[in-house]
Amino acid sequence: MPRRAARLAKLTRPRLHEVLDRRRLFGRLDQERARPLVWVIGPPGAGKTALVASYLDARDPESIWLHLDPGDGEVATFFHYLSQSLETPARRAPLPVITPEYRANLEGFTRYYFREFFARMPSPAVLVFDNYQDIPAESALHRVLHRRLARHPRV
Repeated sequence: MPRRAARLAKLTRPRLHEVLDRRRLFGRLDQERARPLVWVIGPPGAGKTALVASYLDARDPESIWLHLDPGDGEVATFFHYLSQSLETPARRAPLPVITPEYRANLEGFTRYYFREFFARMPSPAVLVFDNYQDIPAESALHRVLHRRLARHPRV
């Protein structure tokens, strides 16, 4: 029997035990799924991660989970791990990598990258950036993600 490759914890949805039933919030998330982007915010410890993880457990859509930390504020690091979140068949070219010429045009790279990323992502699916608040305020990642994801993400 072939062995499954181990996934990084950074790319794995948390496993939950004995989470409170959140039917009302699940209903709100169900309503919002028609939108291309849903942002769940709240103070630390409010249960954002538990809400989204338990919602995905209950509804079982295709999903990609990326735990963010301050190191992901470096744009190349963010895109490196995001690329690892998708399984790329050997016959398909890897997703774009930030090279020096792309660093001069992060906006263009981000547009190109997400066009390729969303073309390969299962549809419909949920993409979760957990702990986004841990990205340093001065990171260029905020600017490029805001500009790209403010538009419909599959464009």
